[in-house]
Amino acid sequence: MVSLLNAAAYIVLLVLATVIFAEGVEKVAVRLGLTRFATGALLTAALTALPETIIAILSPFQGGLSYLEVGAGSVLGAPSITILVGAPMVVLAHRSRAVNVGVSRNYILFAAIFLPSILALLFLREPVFRFTLAFGLMALYVQFARGIYREEGELMESRSRTVLERVLRTDSMALTLMQVSASLALMIYAADSFMEGVVASVDPLAYSLLLSPLGTCLEEVLVAAYWSLRRKADVALSLLSGENLIQTTFVLGVGIFATGMYLPLGTIAIALVYTTAALALAAILRAGARPATGLPIILLYPLYMAIALNMQPPY
Repeated sequence: MVSLLNAAAYIVLLVLATVIFAEGVEKVAVRLGLTRFATGALLTAALTALPETIIAILSPFQGGLSYLEVGAGSVLGAPSITILVGAPMVVLAHRSRAVNVGVSRNYILFAAIFLPSILALLFLREPVFRFTLAFGLMALYVQFARGIYREEGELMESRSRTVLERVLRTDSMALTLMQVSASLALMIYAADSFMEGVVASVDPLAYSLLLSPLGTCLEEVLVAAYWSLRRKADVALSLLSGENLIQTTFVLGVGIFATGMYLPLGTIAIALVYTTAALALAAILRAGARPATGLPIILLYPLYMAIALNMQPPY
């Protein structure tokens, strides 16, 4: 009973932090003159990709192969929530505003990069090849980020003050940045605490593939849901597509450097599920997002869960 109450408390905390975070990000985007697409696909995506990146970086310093499995699994499992659940749910809620063409392009890029990268990691075992791939993926994201920043589109708008600005009754970029930073830290804390509260003793790889995304990627799904409720589904889809793009480039590159990303052969099945979802989302968005088209993609998530549960450790 106490555990359930704690989990509920962390969920409430996470939702509140999400609202405060999204409000602050909107104000920062307005101050920086970012488009709606860049606000989601670049600014918010980069900030919310921090948890899985940090887990990968810290895992080698914890000692033992199990920690490396958690770090690698966190990187591999990160797209599961965003691409198989978050994006299809936003499509289901999508109504009127047109979606930037860059969103579908991000999913095509994800499909073109993720599966070949996983195949390379599985069959090119020499460190020099793996580190070359890691550096190339991170450099590739820098180029993609520049393109997202420069792409023309409708500017982000936000007419209201942030929470801190309302409390202190003043407009201040410093206060807005403080709100974004504090709410992001609170989101990470609440998500991590929720995850720890519901996790028992499980296999490290299964833990990271199935449960780690609840802590590392639930934030962006909630932010996307919040924007969808506010009739900003285009920004929500931009966020989720940008999140998947950074996960398949920069985050994966960091994961290779930090953990080696020595993965079991069954990883190919997960990569195929992600690729199928990405191509389906790209096609749906190119054709004009209709609510019912998101449902078949969500049905891929149970398949992902079944694959993850039967995944064998690579060592």
